Amino acid sequence: MNFELPPTGTEQPPAFTTAVACQDWLATVPLANAVQAQATLLRQLNLLHRFSLPKAERFAILEVIRRPLCEVQDDASRKFAGKPLPLAPHEQAALETSLNVWLELALGYLRCFDECCGGVSSPRAALEKLRDQCAADPKLSHQGALMAERTVAVFADWQLDLCRGGLLPDAMYWQKLHQILQAADALGIATHAVHDMAHHGSSLTTALAAYAECCLLSTANAYELPARHLAWVARWARRWGPKLALLTAPPEDLRQRAVPLWVDLESDRPPSYLPRQTEGGRWLETTELRKSLIARLALLEQGRAPGELQLGDDVTQPAATHLLQRVLQRWCKGGVTRRQDRHPANEECKVIIGLENVHFELSGRTPFRAPSLSDSTLRREREEFETFGNHSQRHAAAGKGDAHVETWRVVDESTSGLRVRRPLKEGARVGPGQVVAVKIGDGPYYVLGNVRWVLREGDNSLIAGLQLFPGEARPAALRALDAAGGRSVWQQGFTLPAIPALKESASLVMPAGTFRLDRLVEVMADQNTATRKLFRVLDRGIEFERCNYYD
Repeated sequence: MNFELPPTGTEQPPAFTTAVACQDWLATVPLANAVQAQATLLRQLNLLHRFSLPKAERFAILEVIRRPLCEVQDDASRKFAGKPLPLAPHEQAALETSLNVWLELALGYLRCFDECCGGVSSPRAALEKLRDQCAADPKLSHQGALMAERTVAVFADWQLDLCRGGLLPDAMYWQKLHQILQAADALGIATHAVHDMAHHGSSLTTALAAYAECCLLSTANAYELPARHLAWVARWARRWGPKLALLTAPPEDLRQRAVPLWVDLESDRPPSYLPRQTEGGRWLETTELRKSLIARLALLEQGRAPGELQLGDDVTQPAATHLLQRVLQRWCKGGVTRRQDRHPANEECKVIIGLENVHFELSGRTPFRAPSLSDSTLRREREEFETFGNHSQRHAAAGKGDAHVETWRVVDESTSGLRVRRPLKEGARVGPGQVVAVKIGDGPYYVLGNVRWVLREGDNSLIAGLQLFPGEARPAALRALDAAGGRSVWQQGFTLPAIPALKESASLVMPAGTFRLDRLVEVMADQNTATRKLFRVLDRGIEFERCNYYD
């Protein structure tokens, strides 16, 4: 076990070297100012990590710092969580500072745990000897379990902010995390129950539960979620991490159990569903978690409120049901099977991002102009809407022109989706749930779709997953009607045709928040006006809803 920690010395002491002095020092830190507080905390954590101290005193200091630090970090995360990529300079600075703070706190706890394991580069024989000592000494066992749990719990905080900032944990992250659990398991303390007031209040937890939290967050593909839903899933992963068990062999009868997650504790890779032959292979049993999720889904269907089911007072329906179904599939059923195979590709494509930009392009670069509310002039306004581009090309070109059309490169593709890449700063900011239109090569028309996820890849690239909607989209103007006969304002939207061969019904793509069951919507498209009744949401994102309708 080599955690590769830097040496310590006494040349540059931090502002405190005891827990009491740390408490006094914290009283002088402007914790309400996240930017200033982070800079101050980061400097002192860096000095503390490289200063020689007894592990008990170091651990006591970190315990004093941790709770106020978590509050500062939560405040700072609002600057970058859920923001489109690439982040603005002040958002990127907030993210980088937050990640550095988590790293220094994690390394501080890891140094304490490393000393519990006998020091840097502890051989396995030393761990086996120490395991016997822990078994004979409950105090030593409890101390080791506390330090292991705290280290992994901070890794979970670190991972959450990575997701919030559009990043995935790297190989070093997973290597260190696996090593910590492997060492805790070798010492027999991975399942030793401890208190963690900052994360679990009065409930008991374990190092294994904190490790399971990291694995659940990873397999949930949390980076695909909007910030609010990501917070819910992260909370559930923390709450239900204790339901997972660590096995050295797969469950005997998978028919009666959930599909376990598989991890290689001697690798630098995240958890997966497909085991391989390796000495460090372990299984995370999720059967108890599956039972809990299924029970909650059944109670939600009966009308119980999410807050009553300990999902969180801020959790609402129907999002709670959708998210629980999502994590049930990814945590307990072996993940999501692709409907179509993806094939490698390497060709350029044109991408337009944003509902308004897409509508502008598909309308023949015609600026959107709402039809009149006056029935006496509706026919004239409809004709003008349909033909406006023929009289306004010079105006359109002087406005948006080609500025909204970006060049991306297709990495792989399937019938209903693409994975695409572009230079980090060569184009608009993009986030999950935005409407896009894509034209590959010399394709005959732009295909409508939405951004499923987007991540920063390395220092210079963005990579995104796009879902494509079948059929040729037509631009439309639409407005919702209420039961009393009132009408909302006209807004941009699109119509998508029925495709019987794919069992796809006709649908409307509308601004987010339009859908209500049985709501009437007036649609003007292709020189026709019709009233449609909405009955089902097929897809939704931060700026759109795609819905089926009755004629």
